[in-house]
Amino acid sequence: MSRLRVLQLDTPFEHEAGGDKNRSRFLWTALREHCEVDWARLRPPGTGPWVAREDARVVPVVDLAAGPGRGLQSQSVFAFDREARKAFNDLLANRRYDLVLARFHAPWELCHLAARHPARPAVAVDLDMVSSRLVALTWRQQRSFRRRWFLFEKVKLERLERRLLEQPWLVWFSNPAEMEDCRRRLPPHRLGARVAELPNVMPPGAPLRDVARAPVILFFGSMNSSANLDGFRFLMDSLLPRLEPDLQRHGVRIHVVGKNPPAWFAERVRDAATDRIEIVGAVDSMERAIAESRFVLLPLRVASGTRTRILEAAAQERGVVTTSIGAEGIEVGDGARVHDTPEELAAAVRDLLADPGLADRLGSQLLTRCAGRYSPGTVGDRMAADLTEFVTSQHQGGAA
Repeated sequence: MSRLRVLQLDTPFEHEAGGDKNRSRFLWTALREHCEVDWARLRPPGTGPWVAREDARVVPVVDLAAGPGRGLQSQSVFAFDREARKAFNDLLANRRYDLVLARFHAPWELCHLAARHPARPAVAVDLDMVSSRLVALTWRQQRSFRRRWFLFEKVKLERLERRLLEQPWLVWFSNPAEMEDCRRRLPPHRLGARVAELPNVMPPGAPLRDVARAPVILFFGSMNSSANLDGFRFLMDSLLPRLEPDLQRHGVRIHVVGKNPPAWFAERVRDAATDRIEIVGAVDSMERAIAESRFVLLPLRVASGTRTRILEAAAQERGVVTTSIGAEGIEVGDGARVHDTPEELAAAVRDLLADPGLADRLGSQLLTRCAGRYSPGTVGDRMAADLTEFVTSQHQGGAA
């Protein structure tokens, strides 16, 4: 079979930060190695039209303005006006793609347009994160009338995900536990999708070995996400009181690193009258911040997909202390300490503070464990095989 022609439906990703953007860049790069691929830029509400940059290597073939979901639809699903739908249909007619690949469920409307188009491209959705689980876990942590939006959004998203799995499309999950959970929501006779696991990948490149270690434990990520908002509360309320004497004794601080930390983070640290937590915010190089740390702490109780932060820590040969949900979907082996109670997490941190050599061994084991399983080449080959098999079956009239 000749190289597939693929259209990737995605929001801007080339110069953006975050685990979801890393996933988009990986898909784009891997698709280019195996297929002929174009990018349809989905412009979220409040995002301006495409403006070419001198260093742009990813140029969209079309720029489609999107609005938020309407009516009973989740706000995370885009709505497109008549002009955008026409531009999309014209693109399919002119380019004759074998497959339309959507990142997340946001372009749900465009997926349906593609499935009904006379050109008949196959449709794939990289679900990656199960959004209903994210809002359900957030709701579970703090149930109140004021936060009822999370309950309503959970119901909307679960309905959307069930409808997605009823379609004769290829649906990828990065987390096998979430894949099986979503599959169980439907009786077998209603499951129309071909469901498959596509893991997240480690960042390419060797660990930075020319950096000096700092007396720092690193908690990092996009700090305005629901997962990290809850993680910070958990850190301040349940872990810091158990760890502060040990942090003081070893002269170590916990750095909270990542873009968009809310102002109340700093307020909570001031109210706690502690000098053991520092709100750093965005940094020029997250790789360097990880490499400079002693180890990584991810106190997560709310999450979906797989934690690419574990793979980023592995790429810099740093051990990890996290929860079951923080490690879910990644075979960490002996490279991470995984516990769920505050007492057990605090004990694991104390062990690594007392024995820096143990922290280093965890990092080496995590790098070895993840390098073979989650390298871009390994996962990219798997992705290409999935797509080729799926598109071939669609062309032959086989049911997904």
